[in-house]
Amino acid sequence: MKPREERIETIRKILETANKDESIKSFYPIKNWRGKTLYRKILQIDSEYLMFRIENSRTEIQQLTHIRKNSLPKDFFSDPESPMVQQAQEDILTEMVRSKGKDLLDDLKTRKQEDACIITFDGYIVNGNRRIAGLKFLGDRYIDCVVLPEDATPKDIYMLEQQLQIAQDFREEYHWINELRNVRKGKEDTRLELTEKELATNLRLELKDIKALLRTLDLIDGFLIWKKLPGEYDYDKLDDVEEIFRQLEKATKKYAKDFIKREALQNLVFNLIEHRPPTGRLYNHVMDLIRNFDQVSERMQQSATDENNTKEETPKTNSDEDGLLDELMPENSEENKPLFDDSESASETSENLVEVIADVKAENKEKKDAEAVYESVSSALRELQGLTIDNDTVKLGSIKNKLVQIISSSQRLLDELKSFEN
Repeated sequence: MKPREERIETIRKILETANKDESIKSFYPIKNWRGKTLYRKILQIDSEYLMFRIENSRTEIQQLTHIRKNSLPKDFFSDPESPMVQQAQEDILTEMVRSKGKDLLDDLKTRKQEDACIITFDGYIVNGNRRIAGLKFLGDRYIDCVVLPEDATPKDIYMLEQQLQIAQDFREEYHWINELRNVRKGKEDTRLELTEKELATNLRLELKDIKALLRTLDLIDGFLIWKKLPGEYDYDKLDDVEEIFRQLEKATKKYAKDFIKREALQNLVFNLIEHRPPTGRLYNHVMDLIRNFDQVSERMQQSATDENNTKEETPKTNSDEDGLLDELMPENSEENKPLFDDSESASETSENLVEVIADVKAENKEKKDAEAVYESVSSALRELQGLTIDNDTVKLGSIKNKLVQIISSSQRLLDELKSFEN
């Protein structure tokens, strides 16, 4: 890698030369650049003058993992000009390419670079980080690039990245939490401060979808706090639960004004994620919980209350001094304590929860089966009461036979009812 001033000067000279060369007729279109299409000439630039973009939303989770695995300081990736940081980012990107399998590398080797990369005036790669890492891995040195204007702002670059990498028509593979964090960044980064409406427009989504994405990330933060791992978005148990958190976000809206129930639902789902049931799909267990939450929550709370009462009945051997401290500093009452918020008890809570869900489902099924006859008879009666027969009615013979069968079936049911009455 080259020093920043050298990169700027070299890229500027290459661009000036290309702009003066009238034989170059083709231009690369960058759509929706400040509301219009920006046309730029394609340049060939030595990869030594290119820098991987550390703020690349695609690699946030991978950066956290790299820091943890190598016992690095949390701010390791804060200096994009650091050779060590650039090498770490290149290693991450190369591994992402290699993890896609031999086919992707073979494709890069055979087809080379089919689409120009987009870079800033000082050589940072806005779009094409993985491709350049793959090409460098294969030994390619010169990269086709288009250079953004020198007055490009962080907001311009953020909006462009979203359009090219996350928006639905263009999206490539993104870790689902990286995508959510990218959306939140647009709203909270002081350099950007986009409104939710602007984010929705840029990603071609509805405003309600942006709000749902932000609430989903809030739930993930809640899970990591519950687990006592705040900010560790690379926690492995979050890799495969995207749809579970999306369903949880929808479910918690029902309890928007009931904090206690909302927290209980979140914490119960967190317990299932942390200590997964030994059989069946985790998603199915979570959906069963959501569908039967009120009944399940009541059972779980009663179970917890019974257990606490049992513990309280155990005689204490505190000294007089301990007793005085208890009076002066009483423990938090169970009424004020968030429900199921102890991640250390996830194994016990999850096992109990699975049993309770199964019991509630079985009871509801029995109740449904018991009421099935009544519901069927009521439905049949409603259908028959709405029918009339006239000269235009077809299949009169078949109708007569069906009515005889209905009378017969009705008489059978009446006889069975009389047997119970006797």
